[in-house]
Amino acid sequence: MKSKDTLVIDLTVNWRMLVFLGAVVLLSILAYSGVIAQNGNPPSTNDAAMAPIADEPQAVVVTVPNSPEGQDGNLVYTTNGEWVPRDSIGATSMSSLNSAEIQTTSGGMRHVYLTKNSYNTNQVRTACASGYHTASLWELYDVSNLIYDYSHPAAYTKADSGYGPPAYWYGWVRTGYDSSSSSTIGTGNCTNWTSTSNTVYGVSVRLSRTWETAPGDIGPWDATSLTCDYTGPVWCVGNFSTVYLPLILRNF
Repeated sequence: MKSKDTLVIDLTVNWRMLVFLGAVVLLSILAYSGVIAQNGNPPSTNDAAMAPIADEPQAVVVTVPNSPEGQDGNLVYTTNGEWVPRDSIGATSMSSLNSAEIQTTSGGMRHVYLTKNSYNTNQVRTACASGYHTASLWELYDVSNLIYDYSHPAAYTKADSGYGPPAYWYGWVRTGYDSSSSSTIGTGNCTNWTSTSNTVYGVSVRLSRTWETAPGDIGPWDATSLTCDYTGPVWCVGNFSTVYLPLILRNF
């Protein structure tokens, strides 16, 4: 019987060569990723993928008890467990007023709109129309003292906006702080809106769609910090004298 030959392979591994090859592969991957990032569209502050699933508001199941005796049809039951007069939730129809009449009756109140177009962060300070400027959050904070210019051609609206601003749609705002690249919400401002780097941060805010943080309490603003390679809408603010007075004088 013929005996089997044994094959012996002498493999010598040079660890320096392995390290060199690994570095070359890693650099190639990083370079390719950079090209893809530059060729693609920059991410948007309002990408659907940004919305966390847990943020979706849960449906409220309401069991309506019998109305108080003698008040059938006069009271309405709310999700907060209260009976309120039906007249208290009514409103005078505004259908007979046009947008110009509504806006010009606002006196000295601030006029705001959220741009329907998105802008790079180094365009934020020049994104607003004539008569408006890029808003600081502190100019928008008290929403009850604002007039939303929903009929402005640059303004963004949603199906249930009515005469007010859209909810759940981020827009860049100024912070009132020093030039900063910090990721702290309210501090970072893309180095005073000059940088589009993905290592620098700015702040974007939206009106909440989940109103009750505790029973009956409403907190209007939701803020987040984003890297400055994102594009997004811009909150713009003006007042009657800068927005509408020039138009009125022009007609005389």
